[in-house]
Amino acid sequence: MTRLDAAWQQALGAEHQAVFGYSLLGPWLTGSDQQLAVACSDAHEALRDATADQLARAGLTPAAPAADYPALYPVADGAAARRLAIRLEDACAAAWRYVYLQAASRPTADASGGTATSPAAARVAGDVRETAQSALTASAVRGARWRVLVTPTHPTTAFPGV
Repeated sequence: MTRLDAAWQQALGAEHQAVFGYSLLGPWLTGSDQQLAVACSDAHEALRDATADQLARAGLTPAAPAADYPALYPVADGAAARRLAIRLEDACAAAWRYVYLQAASRPTADASGGTATSPAAARVAGDVRETAQSALTASAVRGARWRVLVTPTHPTTAFPGV
């Protein structure tokens, strides 16, 4: 398994965890916070499914979700739920940032005209890089939306995923 494949599988794992984690938030949130959680959960479910499909099309077996994610507990109130949402988004941003790094650092053509990777592999890496950039950006935006609720004076991070 290449470093890109491993990073891609780890990003799928982060998406699995986010979907699970958002299910823990629902009982503690109301109104617009609950609507935000549902929208975030839906986005992670869609990205999880798309990532699993991409991995399968690339000939890889998508990583299965864990049965449980004990590090996400306890969620005792709305404040803890909002902080957990930030953790979920930060974890996804970090995973997708690493995928982007691995996809962007894959060699393509060398100076003599030979290729270090096949054109098909380069195309897959380019597709994965685009997905990773989009996913990183989306997690950063979602994280900022949650941070506004938790730390309104510092809703963004300088380098999401770091």
